[in-house]
Amino acid sequence: MLGKLLKYDFRSMWKQFAFIWPAALALALVNRFTLTLSGDSELGDMVAGIAGLVYAAILISMCVIAIIFVIQRFFKGLLGDEGYLMNTLPVKPWQLIASKLICATVATIVSIAVALLSIFLLAPLSAVDFADAFREAVQVFSELIARYHANVPLLIVELVVLCLVGLLASYLQLYLAMAIGHLFGRNRIAMSVIAYVGINAVISVVTTVLGSIFLQHTVWLFMGMNDWQIWHTVMVCLILFTAVQAVVFFFITENILHRHLNLE
Repeated sequence: MLGKLLKYDFRSMWKQFAFIWPAALALALVNRFTLTLSGDSELGDMVAGIAGLVYAAILISMCVIAIIFVIQRFFKGLLGDEGYLMNTLPVKPWQLIASKLICATVATIVSIAVALLSIFLLAPLSAVDFADAFREAVQVFSELIARYHANVPLLIVELVVLCLVGLLASYLQLYLAMAIGHLFGRNRIAMSVIAYVGINAVISVVTTVLGSIFLQHTVWLFMGMNDWQIWHTVMVCLILFTAVQAVVFFFITENILHRHLNLE
């Protein structure tokens, strides 16, 4: 059933982004050529300026649409009018949450990829320039490995995993705040905002306390480690801590939807 939910949510995602993603790439290509007109004449400067403003507006719009999509699909789809239909389906609350979360994550990753690809298309790099940049990057990585005995591929994987887990935790925090706000009969949006601020405050306190305890009792752990080994250890701890947050947010949200959902 999760597959059917994902199909429905991805269809909704495509309706939201079907225009903005191709438009960002197309305008990047347009700007690649209009940039060459800049400085040639007043008309060329005007065309390049207008094209640049439209491109910037498209990128900003893509970010705004992604944020609205994440919030709207959960709030409207599970807590709003659509919730009457979604919560009568023969599925469990965790499947509904998982479907929204997976779709939101994919939409965000694709939006970031489109933005980066559009910037790459915009940059006036030739094949020779790109090859030179690639060789320089390989050389830098080789020097890091030789000098610090750094496991650069592992470091990249850790950074990617941390970003992904952090993204999931951020969205689940939003979901939890909206679910808490929905428990109130009135001013649910305002209460969701207050809940989000309150969750952030709790996270800050817990992070400070655990960080202090970690530093006080694990100094011995770093003895004998080089800088990169310490970095890898810290990265693993951050990934685990963020993953625990995501799991806690997920199960509290699931419990609210399962036991305390009120669509009236």
